[in-house]
This record gives sequence, structure tokens and C-alpha cells, in this order.
Amino acid sequence: MKKRIIIFTVLIILLVSGVVIGVYANSSNTDAKPDKTKTSTTTNKPKSTTKEEKKPADTATDKKDSSNETSKDTVTDDKGVVTKGSSDVEKNAPAKNSTGSKEQNKSETPTTPTFSLSTLGFKTSNVAPVLGGNVTTTYLSSTPSFQKIFQNLTIEINQYKVEHVVNADKNVSASNPESFLANKNGYVITLDISIKNTSTKDKMYKADQISLVGANEFAGGSLDNFVPSNYHLIGSKSDPYNFTAEKTARGLLTFTMTEDVYNDIASNPKIGVPNPDKFDSTISQDKAGDDIVVAFPVK
Repeated sequence: MKKRIIIFTVLIILLVSGVVIGVYANSSNTDAKPDKTKTSTTTNKPKSTTKEEKKPADTATDKKDSSNETSKDTVTDDKGVVTKGSSDVEKNAPAKNSTGSKEQNKSETPTTPTFSLSTLGFKTSNVAPVLGGNVTTTYLSSTPSFQKIFQNLTIEINQYKVEHVVNADKNVSASNPESFLANKNGYVITLDISIKNTSTKDKMYKADQISLVGANEFAGGSLDNFVPSNYHLIGSKSDPYNFTAEKTARGLLTFTMTEDVYNDIASNPKIGVPNPDKFDSTISQDKAGDDIVVAFPVK
């Protein structure tokens, strides 16, 4: 009986030992596999690293090639407007850049200043809008060119210009005096004139009786033809010919003529300015002073 118990005990011990050895062997195999994996991973890692390092270079090359292709296919002006290129670049050219370019083009487009009595504004034509055709300034005097101090009035020409009208093509009513040059060629001479009343009483003067005189021809003045409403020569509100005491009035005086008349005047140009005494009812005509006639270049 004891022998059986001993033999049974030995068998159990052997069985347990075998199980332990098997478990240990499995454990050793399991531990060995990660080492192989680690070795394999460690060995392959440089290859993987090489591939990964190549990718940025390839990407950079691709980007460079893409950039070169875009650069070749795209023409962009200095305002950022794409005029030729890939659809992506064209899509990326914002509309506001185009608008900005258009706005700049607008700002770069020369604009004609409105007429005024300033040196610059005076150059703007009041004739062209009425007659059309080709209107050019052939002579311009931008500084005071005439001054005459009479007993009660001082008359001064601040500036004046000569405009040549060619092929006037606008329809102007026959009842309008400006129609004199409609559908024909001619000249309009515009004077910026000031009249100062130096006396203590209102004085009468008719500036439209000033004339331009040539060798054989002459041209009378007008206070209305080709004169904007804000630039009429008005002596006073009650009467444009009645100049208020101790006040200065300033406005435009124009002369309209054919090319033949202009050529005659230009050959020996003079300006005739009536003496204010002629319009003064308190002075008899036999005691009135003489008119003034002086040289007045128009060419």
C-alpha cells in the first residue's frame, strides 16, 4: 500500500514538472518572437525612414513643378489680375482685384474740369458742348492783359482765350444767336472781364459794346453767347448794365466770328473799349471822353 502511494506521488510530481516545463518552454518561445519582431522592425526601420524622407522631397518637387507650370501658364500684371492661366489660378484671382484695377483705370482716366474763372477751369470749353465738332484752343492769355482806369470805372481783362471751331455738327435752334456757327467753321474769343465802380454812385456801362477790330473787319461782343449762367457779367440785380457803387463785377464777354473775319482781325488785332462817359446821362456827349483802342493779340 505504501509503495502505491509513493509511486502515485512520484507520478504526480513528474506530471506537475512536465506541465511546468511545458509552460516555461511556451513562455520562452513567446518571448523570443517579440525579439524577432523588434529585430525585424529595427532592421526595416531605416528603409521605412528612407521612404518617409523621400516623400517630402517628392512633394517639394511636385510643388515646384506645379509652381513652374502655373508660372508658365499664368500671366499676372502688377495689379494682381490674372489674364491667362489655369482655372485654379483664375478662380483664386479675387473679383475685388479686378474691381480695384477698374477703379484705378477710372482714376487714371483724365477728367475734364468744370469751367471756372480759375486758370485751370478757364481752359474748359463752353463752346464744344453747344456746337459739337472739333473745338481747340489756339491762343490763351492767362494773365491780366488790359486795364484802363476811367474817371469812375476801371475795366480789366483778367484772361482770355481763342477757340477754333471745325465741323460743328450739333443742331442749334435758329432763334439762338449761338447758331451763327452751327454746321460751319469759325472762332469764338472769350474774355474774363472785371468792371469796378470806384465812385460813390451807381454807374451805367454796356460791356457788350466792346469790340475786336482788324484791318477791315470787326466783331461785336456778347454777354450771353457761350456763357454759363453763373458767369454772366452783371452790374447789379436790378440792371446788368448798372454797376453798383464801390463794387466790382466779374464775368464773361464773348466774340463769335467766321474764319475770314478772324483772319482779318488776327492780321492787325485791336480791342476797342468805349469810354464810360458815353453811357452817363449826366455827361453831355460833346464832353464825353474818347474811346480806347489798343493792340490785342489773338494769334
